[in-house]
Amino acid sequence: MGFKRAQWHSGLTYRQVCQTCRNEMIYMDDKLDFRPWYPDGFVYCNRCQTPLRHNENYAIDRPAVQNPVPTPGSRRFCTQCGRQARPEDRFCGGCGTKLI
Repeated sequence: MGFKRAQWHSGLTYRQVCQTCRNEMIYMDDKLDFRPWYPDGFVYCNRCQTPLRHNENYAIDRPAVQNPVPTPGSRRFCTQCGRQARPEDRFCGGCGTKLI
């Protein structure tokens, strides 16, 4: 029994960096493959073939927000790696990028 890829596609573009070879991957969700141990899906690094876990937070073409004003309880994400940041963070805990 094979695993089926999701039948819908968001049309978003995603970016993440391979932790093995530091290659930057840019892909769309139609490239995702699914296995039970990767519930959100994964892609293979095109340089070293390492499976990279997919996460919706890696989207790079989300609609732009004009003059974002943080509100209590609002979620912030790193613009470089997509990792969620806490409201009190000034730098990303994953890649060290200064948060806006």
